Amino acid sequence: MANPRRKQFTQTSSSDDQPSGSTKHIVIDLRPRPEAGPGRTVEAWHNSAMSSQDYQPGIMIQQAGPNTMMEPILRSPQHDFPQYWEDDWIEMFPTFQGPNRFVETPSSAPRTLYFWENVWTERRIKAHAWQKMICQYKTSVKCRHDNVSLASQYTEPVITLKNKKGGFRKISVEELFHIPHLFYPPIILLQGNSGSGKSFIAQKIMLDWASEKHYLKDFDLAFYLRCEELMCLSEEMNLIELLSWNCSFSSDQISQMLQNSAQRVLIIIDGLDDLDDLRFMCHEFCISSNLERAPPEVIFCSLLQKQILPRSFLLITTRTEVPQGMLCIGQHRFFKIVGFCEKGVEEYFQKFFQDEELFRKAFKYLKANKSLFTFCSFPVICWIICTVMRERFNDGADVRSGLETTTSIYTDFVSTLLEHHCQGLSQSVLTMLRSLGQLAEKGMLEQQVLFDEKNMNETISDLTGSPFMCKFLSRRRIHQETMFSFMHRSFQEFFTALYYVLLDEEESQRKVRELLHTVERGWALSCWSDRDFSVAGLKTRHSKLLQPVILFLCGLCKTEWIPSFFKKHNMAVSVNIETQLKEWIDTCSQRYQNEHMLFILCCLYELHDKSFVGKVLEHLSSIDLSNIPLKNSDCWMLQFCLQNCVNISNLRLNITSENLKILQSALYSCKQLWLKVDHITDDTGDLISALAEGKIMKELM
Repeated sequence: MANPRRKQFTQTSSSDDQPSGSTKHIVIDLRPRPEAGPGRTVEAWHNSAMSSQDYQPGIMIQQAGPNTMMEPILRSPQHDFPQYWEDDWIEMFPTFQGPNRFVETPSSAPRTLYFWENVWTERRIKAHAWQKMICQYKTSVKCRHDNVSLASQYTEPVITLKNKKGGFRKISVEELFHIPHLFYPPIILLQGNSGSGKSFIAQKIMLDWASEKHYLKDFDLAFYLRCEELMCLSEEMNLIELLSWNCSFSSDQISQMLQNSAQRVLIIIDGLDDLDDLRFMCHEFCISSNLERAPPEVIFCSLLQKQILPRSFLLITTRTEVPQGMLCIGQHRFFKIVGFCEKGVEEYFQKFFQDEELFRKAFKYLKANKSLFTFCSFPVICWIICTVMRERFNDGADVRSGLETTTSIYTDFVSTLLEHHCQGLSQSVLTMLRSLGQLAEKGMLEQQVLFDEKNMNETISDLTGSPFMCKFLSRRRIHQETMFSFMHRSFQEFFTALYYVLLDEEESQRKVRELLHTVERGWALSCWSDRDFSVAGLKTRHSKLLQPVILFLCGLCKTEWIPSFFKKHNMAVSVNIETQLKEWIDTCSQRYQNEHMLFILCCLYELHDKSFVGKVLEHLSSIDLSNIPLKNSDCWMLQFCLQNCVNISNLRLNITSENLKILQSALYSCKQLWLKVDHITDDTGDLISALAEGKIMKELM
C-alpha cells in the first residue's frame, strides 16, 4: 500500500541538459528525514528513513534526476508547525493532472520549491513568535491562579456522571476530557450547589493547562471567563474582546492566537447560573461572527449554540439544574459535583493543618460528630470548620460545642474573625455589621455579587478593616478598576439575614415578610408547566437565590447556639420574627412537595425546635421527595425531622444504598414507603426487607 505521507510528481522536461521529452520524477516525502552521510545514496537513505532517528529538521532539496528524489522535510521532532500546514504546502504547490495519473508540476518546479523554502523560513519565524506568546500567556495564567489555596490545599471533590440505567458513576477531573475526537467537541456542563467547589475546579484546570499537565495536552489555548464579573459589564463587545477581558494580552494578540489554534481551544465559563434567561435568549438572539458585537450573555448563547468557535471545547460550571437538551446544540455531557467524600474531607484537613498532631486531633473531634462531618462534604464549609477549630485550639476552647447547624457554623466563624481580626476599627462592630448587611442585601435583591468602590464607600466607611470582603482588580478597556466581593457568596446570604436581625422591630418584620412573599411567589410560578420564561423564570430564579437567607434566619432563632459575642451585642432574632417564620413554614409545608418540601425540612433542621418539627409533620398526609436524589447532608437533616415526628403516613424517597442506612432507624415510623434506591446490594436488600415489615411497600425501583 502506498505511503499516505508520500506524494509523487512527474514532469516532462525539455531543458538543454536532458533529452527532449525525458521524464523527471519529483517525490515529496512528508516523513522525517535522517541526516545524509558521506557516500550514502538517496535510495539507501530512503530505505533507512523509517528506522533512523538521526535527522535534522528543515527543508532539504536534492537535485532532481533519474535516480534522485526531491524531499522536503516539513516537520521537526518538536512539531514546530501545526499538522495542517503540511497540507497547505501541497495544496499551494502549482500542479496539474497528467495522463499517467501522477500529479505533474510545471518546469518551474525547482524555482517554486526554492520559493516555498523561503515561505517556510518565514513561517518558522512566525511559529516561534507564536510559541513565545503562548509561553508568556501560560506564565500570566500561573501568576493569576497559582495561589496558596490551589497550590497547597486543593482537594478534588466527587464528580458524578449519570449512566443510562439512572445510576451514578464517580469520575475524576481528568476524565471530563476523556472524549472521542469529534469534529464538534461536546459541551461539558458541571453542576453543583453553592460551596461545592465549582470555581476551585475551574481555576485548577486553568493552572494545570498552564503547567502543561498531560490530560490537557490537546489544547493550544485555554481561556477562563468569570461570569459574575462579565455580567456586570454594560457595554457590548465581540468574542475576541471578551476573551481578552481576563487575559494579559490585547484583542489583536488573542485574534492572532485563535487564527493559529482555532481547533484546539478550551473555554471555561465559570458561574453561568442564569440558564433560564439564556434559554429564552438563545431562541431570539445569536451572533455568527467572532467580530460581531453583543452583550456578554448573547456571546455565551452563541458559543453554546456553536454559532461561533464551533470547534472549541466548552466547560461550563453552574448552580442551576440543567434539563437535558435545554441550551446546547450538538453533543453535551452533564456532570454533578457532590462535594468531598470521607477520604476527601480527611485529605483536606491534613493539608489545612499541616501539623500531624493538630490534624489527628481535629479529625478525631470531627469524626465523633457525624452531622458536623457531613457538613464538611461542602468544601467551603469544610474550610470554615477548619478555621474555627484552629482558632479554638489556639484559645484552648471546646472544639465541638455549638457547631450543629449551618447557621451555627457561620455565626461561630464570623464571631471568631470579629474577635481576633477586627481590633482597632474606626467604627463599632455593630456599625460594621449593619454596613456589611446593607451591602449584602442590596446585592441579593439586585442579583449582584461584585461591588465597585463607589458602592463600597456609600455603605462601608472603613474598607481596610473588614476581613469578610475580597478585593481584586477588574480590567476595563483602558484601565483597571478595583472591585470587591464577599469572601464567598454564602457570606453575602448570611450577612443579609443578620442585617434583618439588626434592624428595628418594625422594619425587620416588613423586610422578612417581603422576603417570604417573594420566595413563595417564585415557588408558585415554578409549578406552572407552561410559564413564560422571560417573566416567570426570572422570579423563580430570584426566589431560589433568596432561599438561603431564610435558612440563616431560621438558624439565628436558635439562641442556645448563638456565640456569646453575638449575645453581648444583642444579635438574635426577635420573638415576632420567629413566629413569622414558623407560620410561613407551617403553611407552605401543606402546599408544596419535592424540592420545596426539602427546603422546608432544611428550615426545620436550622430551627432545631423538636416540638415544632413534630407539630408541622404530623399534619402532613405524605412527604414526596421522589424527584430529588438525596445527598448525604439531606439524609442527616431528614433523620432529625423524622425522629421528632410520631408518625408519617406516606414517604417517597430517591436515595442511594449508603444513605438509606443513615435513615434506617427513622423510617420505622412510616406507614407507607416508596423507595427508589440506587445500587442495591445484598445488605441493602436485607435492610429494605426489614423496613418493609409491618408496612406497605407501594413501589421499589
